[in-house]
Amino acid sequence: MAGELFLSGLTGTNFDGGAMVDQIMQLKSLPLKKLQQEKTLVQAKLSSLGNLSEGIGDFLSIFDSLDVDSLFKSKQATSSNPDVLSVSATDTAPNLNFSVTVNKLAQAEVRVSNGGLTDLTSTFASSGTLTITYDTGSGTETFNINYSAGDTLDDLVNAINSAQSRVKASVYYDGTSYKLMLSEEDVSASTVETDTVGGVYAINVTGLPSELGTGFDTIQSAQNAEIKIGTGSPITSADNKFENVISGLTIDVKSLGSADVSISEDYSKVTSFLNNFVKKYNGLVKLVDSLTTGEKALFRGDYTIASVKTGIAERLNPLIENGLIDYNGDTGEISLKTDKLNELLTSNPDSVKSLIEDLKASYSSYLEGEKSLFTNFEQTYNDQIRDIDSRIKSLGERLAQEEKLLRKEYSQLESFIAQAEQLKQRFQQFMVSLSQINGGAKK
Repeated sequence: MAGELFLSGLTGTNFDGGAMVDQIMQLKSLPLKKLQQEKTLVQAKLSSLGNLSEGIGDFLSIFDSLDVDSLFKSKQATSSNPDVLSVSATDTAPNLNFSVTVNKLAQAEVRVSNGGLTDLTSTFASSGTLTITYDTGSGTETFNINYSAGDTLDDLVNAINSAQSRVKASVYYDGTSYKLMLSEEDVSASTVETDTVGGVYAINVTGLPSELGTGFDTIQSAQNAEIKIGTGSPITSADNKFENVISGLTIDVKSLGSADVSISEDYSKVTSFLNNFVKKYNGLVKLVDSLTTGEKALFRGDYTIASVKTGIAERLNPLIENGLIDYNGDTGEISLKTDKLNELLTSNPDSVKSLIEDLKASYSSYLEGEKSLFTNFEQTYNDQIRDIDSRIKSLGERLAQEEKLLRKEYSQLESFIAQAEQLKQRFQQFMVSLSQINGGAKK
């Protein structure tokens, strides 16, 4: 239309400064994202190196705590009849074979009052003091237990048990009356054997309430265990355990009878150590493979990491030369040949001892060096992470400042455009009015 005014680019404008700033900042943030990705990769490598250092340390630990001499000092004792007796030996026991005959088993003395009460609610008519004397065989121990008129048998039982720990009190029912029963708490506490004819008892009592009779009957005699080694003299024990009858040997008797005992070298610790060595070795091999083998391996092609596998393999020669392990060339893992080990331990245990000493010296030195090396690598990666964090912080602060300025500038531009749009609309209204005035004058 003739006479109209146009402001180019403002007609129908929907200017969104915030969206434009967001797009600009996305582009400017690409270096920041790259730094964050770089940090993620370094952190992953640091974590993997930590696992490797831990694996090396785990392998090293079996040598750090290893006392080779102790592996070869153990003794084992066996019984031909475990139902009759069991045996155990310390490293001071001599290598021997002998027979053991069990003549008697230890048993506790059990005594019951010769009188009793018709029911458990019955009470004593008078007060008094019950005195228990316990004979240990090397001396006596005396305990005084007071009771009162109106007390029941249960009250007396509880009072006895609360006052001392040598004798166990209980209620004994013989089918007619309730009586007081006393038995040895610990059979090993006394070497006294009951002799009813001679009046010898481990448990002696005076001051019994009249309702319970005038004394005690013995329903089980105190008895010491007795064994005979070979054709030797009988040996006794207060309980069923015989310690150091032969230096370093413990015999636990269980029933009457005989058994043959054998004491010999015990190389189970040697086998256990070498099995553990194989386990730790294979674990480290698998860990190195996981870090260096495969398309996604973090250290693929890294010779320093891969060389750990080579380094530990090179030190296997003493085991290989003695035929004690099988080496899998495909996986790099090893397995222990237990039959060959047992054969060599029987024929020449000193050679196995020397071999383990060589392993300890060789692996300890190598693994300590590798652990130190990878600890330094971890420090390097930590330094890289700190440097990346510093760069991320610096770049982030700069981008934040730039975004702040851009948003301010685009906010001002939005305000200017809004004002221009208002001005445009006012000019259009003015031109329409002017056109109408000119048209009306021509008429």
